[in-house]
Amino acid sequence: MRLLEVTIFFIVDQVKRRDVGLFMKRSTLADRYCSIARSSSELTDAWSFVILRELFLANMRFDGLQAQTGMSPRSLTLRLGDLESADIVKRVAYQQSPVRYEYRLTSKGKELWPVVVALKQWGDKWSGPWVDDQPPLTLHHKDHAHELELGFICKVCGEPVDAHSSTATQSSAMTAEREQHAADYQEAIRSKRKGAAGRD
Repeated sequence: MRLLEVTIFFIVDQVKRRDVGLFMKRSTLADRYCSIARSSSELTDAWSFVILRELFLANMRFDGLQAQTGMSPRSLTLRLGDLESADIVKRVAYQQSPVRYEYRLTSKGKELWPVVVALKQWGDKWSGPWVDDQPPLTLHHKDHAHELELGFICKVCGEPVDAHSSTATQSSAMTAEREQHAADYQEAIRSKRKGAAGRD
């Protein structure tokens, strides 16, 4: 086989068998030495953000969450369970006979507010079109006579910042992990190429 064919065979084979070998499953993200990977693993998938939207809109009961997300009872139960296990939400009984619960954001969950708002603002700009060019949801700055728009500033100097405003420094532990992943990846490719060449 030519190199391109071997590479394509390798990629397709790995996609078919995500539970083994080179590519990560979601469950392994929590083991990574990376804040982004670990926090992403706690949010499961896109539905988690839709649930968070509802909780920040004070829609906290199961029936209300199901009505507004359109999720099946099983999917909603599983994701709420994941969020509860991650200490992002907690179940609180609001009725005793029979016992019924609502889902409230924990302190950890409330600190996701800027993440959800940033995602909303990004969606307002890039996920339209919207009727009359009005975004689906508008936030207002409480006790101020204007709309709220989240921005990023450097807390040290107060200047606005964006993706071009910073440089990154990896810790020695993160650097070592990334080097190991790169080495493992190259070794997996070499092994696959040798195996494919042996079948020719």
